[in-house]
Amino acid sequence: MRYVYPRHRAPRRSPRRGFTLIEAATTTVIIGVGCVAMLELLGNGTLANRAGTESTVAMNLAGNVREAMTGIPFADATFPTHWGPEAGEVDVKQFNDVDDFDGWTSAPGTPIDAKRDRLSTDYAGWEQQVKVECVLRDNLSQTTAHLTLTPDLRPTNRVTVNILHNGRQLYSESWISAYADRSAP
Repeated sequence: MRYVYPRHRAPRRSPRRGFTLIEAATTTVIIGVGCVAMLELLGNGTLANRAGTESTVAMNLAGNVREAMTGIPFADATFPTHWGPEAGEVDVKQFNDVDDFDGWTSAPGTPIDAKRDRLSTDYAGWEQQVKVECVLRDNLSQTTAHLTLTPDLRPTNRVTVNILHNGRQLYSESWISAYADRSAP
């Protein structure tokens, strides 16, 4: 007797699966859109970082002017009725009272620090502009003519510093400077 062995059928192979052209194209589009979005995000982040740096520098330069004016008298002791720099005061280091700063502008690229020294060339394109205005004591938003110091009059000034970078204003800061009678008890 002959024994018949059953034929072993080879296991049926499932058809090979791979990426079709449509799947590859879809994947490419999805990855491409993601990459473009990331590049745009990086670009916007860089611009925001630059704007933040410019704002910080501008605030520091305005603070330098404010500190440079700290401690100087309200008006010149020799010429209390004169507004602006007195004769011979041609440099910011020579200014000896608040109104001397009215109309002063640093040369582009050479702003001053708190000691009124010129800063290094790292500040190319930066400029400080100062405006000093007499204001009414009871209404600080209303300007008035430059007032003369008299015993009964206590004038008040509003100092405004504008910071420009490459001709574009980035920051403005204002404060009030008031006359203080140091001889009063």
